[in-house]
Amino acid sequence: MQKFHKSKQIFLSVCSMTMVISAGCVQQKPLEKLGLITTSGYDLEGKNQIKGTAVVQKFDPMTESATKVITSVAKTSKGIRQQANLQSNQKLVTGQLRSVVYSRELAKKGIIQLVDTLNRDSGIGNMVYLTIADKSASEIMEIETNNKGRLNLGTYMYNLIKQNVEGEQIISPTLHEFNHNYYDIGKDPVLPILKVKNNDVIISGVGLFKGDRLVDELKQGDLFYLKILIDKYKAGTKEMGYTTDQLKKIIIKNENYTKKPIFSKIYVSIDNIQSKTKIELVDKKNLRFRVDVDLDSRVLEMTEALDLGKPASVKFLENKLDTSMKKRIEGLLLRFKELEIDPIGLGNEYEAHLRGKPITQEEWDRKYKDATFDVNVKNTIERTGVID
Repeated sequence: MQKFHKSKQIFLSVCSMTMVISAGCVQQKPLEKLGLITTSGYDLEGKNQIKGTAVVQKFDPMTESATKVITSVAKTSKGIRQQANLQSNQKLVTGQLRSVVYSRELAKKGIIQLVDTLNRDSGIGNMVYLTIADKSASEIMEIETNNKGRLNLGTYMYNLIKQNVEGEQIISPTLHEFNHNYYDIGKDPVLPILKVKNNDVIISGVGLFKGDRLVDELKQGDLFYLKILIDKYKAGTKEMGYTTDQLKKIIIKNENYTKKPIFSKIYVSIDNIQSKTKIELVDKKNLRFRVDVDLDSRVLEMTEALDLGKPASVKFLENKLDTSMKKRIEGLLLRFKELEIDPIGLGNEYEAHLRGKPITQEEWDRKYKDATFDVNVKNTIERTGVID
């Protein structure tokens, strides 16, 4: 028994020495010696050059500012990194990169070259958010300078996008999703557009891509319908506006309510929206798609008193919602077809009916021009006027 304990002690001593030696072989990277790039932006600069702007998180207790903005110009993103390192006393690394901004001008010409660089960098995860600047990326990056280092723009932008994705306001714009939609024949990417407003960064809309080129954008009013077509709603919110004549049948005539409405329209806010959309190819030869949208929701707010205590009145409002949403969805689908873009993935649905036969992008582009759509929307109002 004593021999066994002695052998065990020798074994543990050897293991401990091995661990110490192994730890000494690992390359140490103290945070004080690293500059962590948290967000970066790219703009076209003259002919055949790109301007890169990076917000760098610094861990130097001797400096007042925790962040620094570095701008450099080169022909490639790697060249930009090399030039940026010449302006930093800490080695710049991308392990904490959370978001990337491309200028509108650059996005119109194509961003796949710069996106591919992200794919080839082992230090960058595929959950980095990709965005488009309403004007220039450097304008977005200057917010950090204007706030004198009190704002970590990388963290702010990441949280801005993350909470709007989780709040079901926009489609998730990760590097992984961009790659999937770009390389998948029969679907095109979408990315949020960022805008500077009152020395702050906001999401002003969503950019629509043809491959890797920005071709159009949707403003906030249409983001709801894009989300319905691409993804499911679990708890969304939407405001709908109607003229007095459209809803006069269910307006409560009561002296206790305002005789002169504040707004020229009646606005109805619905929330807790749960949606289910089914897109089906019903005629392969003539490329006709059936789009069925089912929504369950509750009425949260009205700018004028509506009599929703009667089932007939609720049904009346449901029909109004059906008609309005159907018209907007049909308009959106036709707009996509005219732009020859497919953010919905109709090409995937068509290819699924080819029994394993692959389709080229050129073939799908030719077919897509003849596509027609039968849109059906069914709203069900589960609750009215009650707030938990």
